[in-house]
Amino acid sequence: MAISLQPIHETSIPRDTDAMPRPSASPMSPTDQRYRECLDNARRVCAAGTVPTMLVIGGPEMAAVRCNEPLAALLNRPCAATRDESGPSLLPGGWAAVAEALRPLFVDETDAAAAERPDSLLLSLPTDPPLTLRAAPLLVDGQVVGVLASATLEGAIAQMAETMRAEVARTTAARSRFLASASHDLRQPFQAMRLFLDALTSQVDGNARAARTAGMLANAMTAGEQLLNALLDISTLDAGTVEPDLQPVSVDALLQSLAEEFRPQAEEKGLRLRVHVPDAASGAVTRSDPILLGRIVRNLLANAIRYTQRGGILLGLRKRDGQWRIEVWDTGFGIPQDKLDVIFDEFHQLTNPSRDPTRGLGLGLAIVRRLSVLLQAPIEVQSRSGRGSVFAVTVNRLEGEAPADTPLVGHHPDGGPSGVPLDGMRILVVDDDSMVLTGLLLTLESWGCAFVSASNMREVFAAVDGLEGPPDAILTDLRLPGKVSGFDVIDRVRKLFKADIPAVVLTGETAPESLLEGQRRGCAFLHKPLHPGELRRVLEEVRRYGKTVC
Repeated sequence: MAISLQPIHETSIPRDTDAMPRPSASPMSPTDQRYRECLDNARRVCAAGTVPTMLVIGGPEMAAVRCNEPLAALLNRPCAATRDESGPSLLPGGWAAVAEALRPLFVDETDAAAAERPDSLLLSLPTDPPLTLRAAPLLVDGQVVGVLASATLEGAIAQMAETMRAEVARTTAARSRFLASASHDLRQPFQAMRLFLDALTSQVDGNARAARTAGMLANAMTAGEQLLNALLDISTLDAGTVEPDLQPVSVDALLQSLAEEFRPQAEEKGLRLRVHVPDAASGAVTRSDPILLGRIVRNLLANAIRYTQRGGILLGLRKRDGQWRIEVWDTGFGIPQDKLDVIFDEFHQLTNPSRDPTRGLGLGLAIVRRLSVLLQAPIEVQSRSGRGSVFAVTVNRLEGEAPADTPLVGHHPDGGPSGVPLDGMRILVVDDDSMVLTGLLLTLESWGCAFVSASNMREVFAAVDGLEGPPDAILTDLRLPGKVSGFDVIDRVRKLFKADIPAVVLTGETAPESLLEGQRRGCAFLHKPLHPGELRRVLEEVRRYGKTVC
């Protein structure tokens, strides 16, 4: 539809008939006046548009173009909203196609082809993604003086969706960078406190009052560590930085392993924990991430034990509709029907209004929900108040593929840690955080280890220079000053001594790239804040087998 923007007629203002006209004043023809007023009105319409809008003045080859702010921002040409631009400068390399698409509109009514001129046409701008505008000619006395083009509803929605996707991607990337930094920096002081506490506990041995105080401090620290880890886990899952390692998993072996892990906790509360795998489900295999799937079931078992005061827990497996259904039954408090959805919200606990941290944090099921989405393993819950609940995880059934060895919780070669003495074990310790480094050295000293320490690569070379042979193990933080990483330390020291020295990497990060890089080097990973017992277990493996086993 052609647009004719008519001038606004105003009452003329009386003029002094005796006034002498200025010699420079030249009368404007009525056509020129209407032409200027038409374009002025078009500029106002363009500027007021809430969707991307463009005003093309003159013929397509020599056009001047004015954009409104939404379109100028989209084209990354903010000046185009305040002044006219030439077509080629506004769309370098793309204006020729736009001009050719506009050509059918530039037919005057006096032309024989005017009857074939379209009222409007769709115009595609070479943006990413392409933006569709509907263009209509501007007429003054039957003559085309320009074109006004505004984004169609579909085009505006598509562009808005793309802008939102780009913003989400940018925000996610920024959030991932923040999490990588925060995960490391927030865990550092907890790690130092845990190491100092372990050293302090060994020093107050025999003093009952001091030992009791140290025990209460340990409980408080454990609560803080659990909260920090849960919050960082949720943030990491929300950021989409966790990539599942999908592989064949023996479901019944996984359940038996988890039952062995949780049975002592259940028995401590006087509860019976049973596993029921019928013959039809024996040898059940699925394709999933064994660590993440195990974590889902682990959180469900922990919740069942926490909220069950008497009776028992049943961990079951059954086949349903060609899939495997993992079920956790309890005889606990039960959940009201109107609360079955909100229990998966963060910090939502039905039976802990006082927020007692010893009764959980209210984050376990929030993590379960995120992991279930990540693994495409739906979670269902059924419950009756006062009778108990059943949580079920459904996973796909896999046939004809042998599962990888399912890692057994608490498994250790030859039956487990046997208290291997660490006296005289030579360890290179590298960490740029002075508090963490001091805590590590105090802990290693209490175990009888011999050590040299460093906080950067220069100090590493100075520390190992006095050694007669390679250290028995390298214990290093992953993130070090500058562009140096713990992997660089491991590579340089191994190359220096021409030996495949066992290495343990301490980190507060969970990026899969780092884990894969460490695995290629045969490194063990310990995530901060670690308990000294975890470190001792790994060092005992090195002392016993000459390499890291985990």
